[in-house]
Amino acid sequence: MVGGLTFTEASKTSVASRSNVASRSNVASRSNVASRSNVSSRSSVASRTRLKRRRKPPPKKGKYAALLQYITECSVPSLAATTAVVLCLVLFCAAVGVINLYIYEQNKMHLEKRAMKTIRDFMIKREPSLQNKNDSEIFRGAQKLADELVAWNFKVYEVQVAIEDLIRKFRLKWMPHAGLLYLFEVRRKSWFGAKEFCEEEKSWLTFVEDAGVEEFLEKETEFAHEDSWIGLHHENGKWKWHHGPNVVDTYWMHGQPDKIKEEPCVILKSHCSRTTKCWENIPCNVEKRWICKKMPDKRWYTVKP
Repeated sequence: MVGGLTFTEASKTSVASRSNVASRSNVASRSNVASRSNVSSRSSVASRTRLKRRRKPPPKKGKYAALLQYITECSVPSLAATTAVVLCLVLFCAAVGVINLYIYEQNKMHLEKRAMKTIRDFMIKREPSLQNKNDSEIFRGAQKLADELVAWNFKVYEVQVAIEDLIRKFRLKWMPHAGLLYLFEVRRKSWFGAKEFCEEEKSWLTFVEDAGVEEFLEKETEFAHEDSWIGLHHENGKWKWHHGPNVVDTYWMHGQPDKIKEEPCVILKSHCSRTTKCWENIPCNVEKRWICKKMPDKRWYTVKP
């Protein structure tokens, strides 16, 4: 029995130890579960924190805010995107330039064709024999005609200038005689002042080449009732014309010339006793009327025989 009691106590002891082991295992498993739960919860919190950090801030409300948001997102493009955009812009500009150049050349070609047709129609109408000629031959003919028109236009301009000059001279009472023009000026100057005036008018203080001219001058001077300077003066011991031929015929009044050194310049008297005898020498500083003489432009004026 004693042996049996001993076995009974031993079994109780073993049962107790097993219970202790089981309870310890349960505690350990619960501890493990709790630690795992803590770890998982911490991991969840950390991952949520990271997600919150990665999330972009919500866009601001309003049109301007949206535009600003768009600009901000696009303001830092990659190098490849920037290069692509620049290249596209360059190609676009080049394409626009080529198109504009093409349009310009097309318009230019159209205008040239229309101008050539106008020239061709005009030349054929003017000269029907050009009907079968090509454009190059017709254009050369038109160029020649244009050169002729330019030359004629220049001549017309020269004639117009000459006409205006003649009109101005006639208004100043220039008078024609034997293919020359004469101005009987009513103002008064010294001989040198009269000479200078005539030169400014591209003329000369008058000279007398023959009796016919002398009679004409005497008649006009007599009508004016005043003496007038002529271009004769004494220089270096002889009489000379201011501009004109050598002195051959002279038409001095009776007793003239006299006191040549003191009176080296000559006037045409308005009243003289004899025809073709009206010259008188006087001092050059005396103020008198004067007579200018001018030869018209030979291109526009011819003397009939």
